Amino acid sequence: MEDIFKAGLDTVPLDSIYNQELVDCLPGIFYLYEVINEKAYLLRWNTKHETVTERTPEELLHAELSSFFNPVTVPYIIDCFSITLDIGFVKNVYASILTKSGKEIPYVFEAYRFSKDGKMFFMGMGMDVSDLMSAKEQIKLLELQKQQKEKELFSIALQEQQKEELLQNVLLKLEAIESQEVSQLRTKEIKALTSEIKSHFSTHDNWSVFKKLFQEIHYDFFETLSARHPQLTKGELKYCAYLKIQMHTSEICNIMNISKEGLAKKRYRLKKKLDLKPKLSIDAYISSF
Repeated sequence: MEDIFKAGLDTVPLDSIYNQELVDCLPGIFYLYEVINEKAYLLRWNTKHETVTERTPEELLHAELSSFFNPVTVPYIIDCFSITLDIGFVKNVYASILTKSGKEIPYVFEAYRFSKDGKMFFMGMGMDVSDLMSAKEQIKLLELQKQQKEKELFSIALQEQQKEELLQNVLLKLEAIESQEVSQLRTKEIKALTSEIKSHFSTHDNWSVFKKLFQEIHYDFFETLSARHPQLTKGELKYCAYLKIQMHTSEICNIMNISKEGLAKKRYRLKKKLDLKPKLSIDAYISSF
């Protein structure tokens, strides 16, 4: 579907984009929404959509996007919708459709934004992933393993930060002693120890260690993020990695040795650098990579 959109839908009549016979043959639900005042209203759909949601054509026409989801899921759906408006597409959105009778069916969605005749639309397809739920326990296990690895990442990052602070304090004390009058032998020993600690700072790349472990979990995160935002610094990429593994603000402050106020400023500058709209959550955006 992405290739179709790359062809330039702005130049194609809307009726040519939507073909009822074609979309009725799709294995999943098809939807075409019109965006009005940053809200999405259903305009076209396939018969699968009617069957799954248990709604009549009259009920579906102009139905608002959030009406198809559990209220708990709606904030996540709105975030994904905002991403679609901001960057033009969204993929791998996992959420359960809420049917008219109250049943929830797990689906994975994708959507692509386009404009026509001065109006904005997005369309896409959702696939039923109920069959995958038979592997629910295995998925839970994998998720637990992922969480454990992310905890290890946090622990490693914190330990490295604490070690750096300890060595920095030792170095300052040694330099203070070195400036005092001590025996020539002691001076040589102190200088040798000082040089050894300074050598650690210049050769030991903690970021490389963290990055290697991080990529075992999220293998293409840095590559994809850097490709879209090549202007990001190493420090900003590191902060994005912390957001990706959902570290709390207090944890990030400890690791980065920064106050909450300082982190808030860093977050604000990063959001501007990413060119995100005010309503778009930076956490939701980073989680999409």
